[in-house]
Amino acid sequence: MTKKQFWQNASNWGLITGAALFVVGLLGWALDVESLHSGGFRELVLLVVFVSVILVSGRRNAALAGPEGYPYGRAVGFVFAMMMFAGIVCGVGQFVLTNFIARDYFDALNASRMDAALTMYQGTPMYEQVLAGRDMAVRWMANPIFLIFGSVLELVFKGGFLGLILCAFLKKNPNIFAGGAADHGAGSADTPANE
Repeated sequence: MTKKQFWQNASNWGLITGAALFVVGLLGWALDVESLHSGGFRELVLLVVFVSVILVSGRRNAALAGPEGYPYGRAVGFVFAMMMFAGIVCGVGQFVLTNFIARDYFDALNASRMDAALTMYQGTPMYEQVLAGRDMAVRWMANPIFLIFGSVLELVFKGGFLGLILCAFLKKNPNIFAGGAADHGAGSADTPANE
């Protein structure tokens, strides 16, 4: 696999992964399911998407690798590159969703989360810091760079960690005999008979 093929495959699979995660967020908004944006159910969905994409893309890459094989390092590198592209796509989708498609929904969702945090810290020394952090959080949610960067970090960390484990099962050793007969035959013709 050439470098161009590597990056093209990583971007294609990253686009698929990011689009799948965007669809999950879109469904969460359409069905008004908060757990699709945070919590254990979201993590389960992430796990299923990551495992599926890593296994399918890894098997495909191993099959395309041919006799040179698909070493563990290349497989892990592919997963990290794929997750970087997925994070960019997912971050852009999240920005569009939270700031244009479903702004009112996410404003209310973030306000309820901040109210819960303020209630929890009311009467403590941390209350003023949480109150100041609320305004900063609102600004961050409107910033595409923050959302994209945060999404890239999250997906590279979580998907990359899974990749470190799953790629051990996806690697393919090189075929050391793939051109050996032709090389051996050519070498023996040049070899003197008495050797």
